[in-house]
Amino acid sequence: MFKQIVTGLSVVALSLAVSNTAFAYKQESYSKQVQVEVHNASTTSLNLTGVYKLENLTTKEMFFALPNTPVTFSQVNGEVSIYQTGASMFSANGFALHALTGNDKLVVFTSDVDGKKGATADYETVKSYKAFQGANLVNEFTNANGEIWYSITDEQGVSSWVPATHAKVAEVSTGPLGKTPTGTQFRGSFNVIKSGASVQIVNRLDLENYLKGVIPNESYASWHQEALKAQAVAARSYTLSKAGILSSTTKDQMYKGYTSEQKSTNSAVDATKDLVIRSNGKLVQAYYFAASGGKTANIGEVWDTAQVPQFVSVDDSIEKSPYDNWSVTIPKANILKKFGFSATDALLDIKLTKGGSNGEVTAVTAVTSSGEKTITGNETVMRNVFLDANNASLKSSWYDVSFTKPSGGITELSVQQANGTTDISSLAGASVQTATGVETIPNGNINIQTNEGIVSSTGTTSGIESVTVKGKGFGHRIGMSQWGAKARADAGWTYDRILKHYYQGTTIEKY
Repeated sequence: MFKQIVTGLSVVALSLAVSNTAFAYKQESYSKQVQVEVHNASTTSLNLTGVYKLENLTTKEMFFALPNTPVTFSQVNGEVSIYQTGASMFSANGFALHALTGNDKLVVFTSDVDGKKGATADYETVKSYKAFQGANLVNEFTNANGEIWYSITDEQGVSSWVPATHAKVAEVSTGPLGKTPTGTQFRGSFNVIKSGASVQIVNRLDLENYLKGVIPNESYASWHQEALKAQAVAARSYTLSKAGILSSTTKDQMYKGYTSEQKSTNSAVDATKDLVIRSNGKLVQAYYFAASGGKTANIGEVWDTAQVPQFVSVDDSIEKSPYDNWSVTIPKANILKKFGFSATDALLDIKLTKGGSNGEVTAVTAVTSSGEKTITGNETVMRNVFLDANNASLKSSWYDVSFTKPSGGITELSVQQANGTTDISSLAGASVQTATGVETIPNGNINIQTNEGIVSSTGTTSGIESVTVKGKGFGHRIGMSQWGAKARADAGWTYDRILKHYYQGTTIEKY
């Protein structure tokens, strides 16, 4: 019933092709188009500065989206709905908003309206229009009744007059922008499509403009220009190596659009236009990260992949960052939970396997009163083995651990043997029946289960209470260190020299 009512507000299509020169605006096109998700919610919106052509991606019908008016999108019965000033449309495939540039003034119809031969309702109708069609504004006139009317010429060259009560003047902008509900403005065009049960806004724009919304969020705009240029080339190479819709988070690259642009980072993008990193003629997916801690990592060791020459461990001792050395305390309960032990188990030991050339951790073993378990995996897994009190993961996989054990305990416990009792701290050489046979205790350092819990010959009754992790660097440590690039730029390195250090055996070329 809802859909039938809304259909009464239907909007007829404009032709996809604009053949008449009455409209001087241009629809933006992108030779190197980037698509990036900028919002995803059950209901979302765009507030547009400038004029956008609105395309139904199912029917290919074309309309206009009103400027400076919230355009709301939601998913209804498996279709994307769009709502503007009292009218709605639906599309199974969603909608595209194509940015228009120029200096035209358009009249966009906010409801069905008749174009008249003159500026009063008494005149003969020349042509009828539907909501969200539009025409060029020729002139504005206030008639004897005090009514404002617009003189218009449409795409087919038909001229008429329409009342201002049924239309809105829209000015085509030289820099159209769309604002999401987060308040962030983005250059370029948009697709609004289904994403599960939600609606996804995808920003479509030129590669270079995309990078202008990335670099100030991946580096500091105050950094040396050579470091920013290195970041721009690395980010451009990474982007071109990816297919499909990018994330606007660190899953790909942090992107905050036009709102975040800075003069210095825009200059770095412009100065390196079209430059990318290649290895043996092939585009490099240029991974980068915050800080290495003194050495970058071998990709094969920390990501369990084939080793490639451009991602080998290199010296980064010049780097100075807030992440040279870091430390975090991990609660025992988080470790037991991560390894699948009961919260009542005693944590007795933590063992690290360091399979990386620099000492990167590739496996962690937790020993408890219920047994031991080992977690192995790439650097992402190793950074998530230990979660702090806020469930935050470690900054890198290059770390060591130390234990904090409680003082005191039951130190006067004795064990009954065939020839009498023996103090728990003096059991070296004693024989013990185990599931696999009788074994001799090589020293007195043992743990015994009692009604009070695990008792150790060292006097500790409840095992490790917390683990302190001390590490170096921040990120996966593969490719370019951003803080290292800063240090090298400050030391006089050019951007290309910086890149060739972190991406061994590569060249910098035009794409």
